[in-house]
Amino acid sequence: MSAVRSFNDFDKLEEIVVGSAEGFSFPPIDNSLKHFFEPPLGAESEAVSAGTLARVVEETEEDLQVLAGTLEDLGVRVRRPERADHSRPIGVLEWKSTANHALMPRDCLLVVGDTVIEAPMAMRARYAETFPYRKLLREYFDGGARWLAAPRPQLLDETYQYDEAGTPVLAELEPLFDAANIIRCGSDLFFNVSNTGNRLGAAWLARALGPGYRVHEIAISSDHVGTTLHVLKPGVLLANAGRLDSDRIPEPLRGWKTLWFDDPQDDGFGFGWPRASTWIGMNILSVDQDTVIVPQAQKGLAKLLESAGFTAIPVPYRHGRTFGGGFHCCSADVRRAGELTSYL
Repeated sequence: MSAVRSFNDFDKLEEIVVGSAEGFSFPPIDNSLKHFFEPPLGAESEAVSAGTLARVVEETEEDLQVLAGTLEDLGVRVRRPERADHSRPIGVLEWKSTANHALMPRDCLLVVGDTVIEAPMAMRARYAETFPYRKLLREYFDGGARWLAAPRPQLLDETYQYDEAGTPVLAELEPLFDAANIIRCGSDLFFNVSNTGNRLGAAWLARALGPGYRVHEIAISSDHVGTTLHVLKPGVLLANAGRLDSDRIPEPLRGWKTLWFDDPQDDGFGFGWPRASTWIGMNILSVDQDTVIVPQAQKGLAKLLESAGFTAIPVPYRHGRTFGGGFHCCSADVRRAGELTSYL
């Protein structure tokens, strides 16, 4: 049995990696960052004091420790990344940037079965984001896991394009995707083509995984899918009512029961501009098919889940909008019970 084994987001959780905000650094606002975050005018002059940054990081680490403790109380083994100085410069050929954080392993590491894939992320500041997880990856490899990395992208300026409506899109020059573009559902994976994943990325993933998996292209949000759609368990979805309707649910899932969430609470943000919308409030983490960890402030979401028979466990998380990631983003499940199954 491999140390890594996870086919979906809902079977009983056994081991998980939880990220860290320590060492957070503000990268330069280059084309790739503008493409991902679409910051407001004047964002280049954002001024965050050292005291504010230290407070936000400390509060985030406090909340992540509560998350880790909650998971451990539920019998889940929790792992953390190595500490790193994310202000160090990085660069490839024609561009330079600095690293950003090790807060969101869901974005950079894709677990499919016994395989961990380092994603070819589209934002330059995230080029080396898997490095603080490398010792863990080596441990998992030594424990029998397959460890792959998608082709390292060049991330040239012409990568970052816009369609006729002015929506950011990625050129089809090389395979690109964040791991958080993907919904895992047993032998079926749903790949969101967006400003953080292109069709070439979906094709590479399908070939890397082989005939045991089907990769479906979808387009349901502008970037990651964790604030738009979750598979809570076979036959049940949680969907963003502000972005989707029944016709926009991926076709293979349209017959499933859907819990429509339409009332995210605004936690505010600690920097000059938010890195996520209020919908980060639906970025939840399933412990098993009956138990879901939700942000403490999202009482409406907890009520919705409980009305459908789930146990909602509230955990504080103050800075989802500040950093642009919630519980799903800030974790990557390494091992869940269960076998490879087709649910469709």
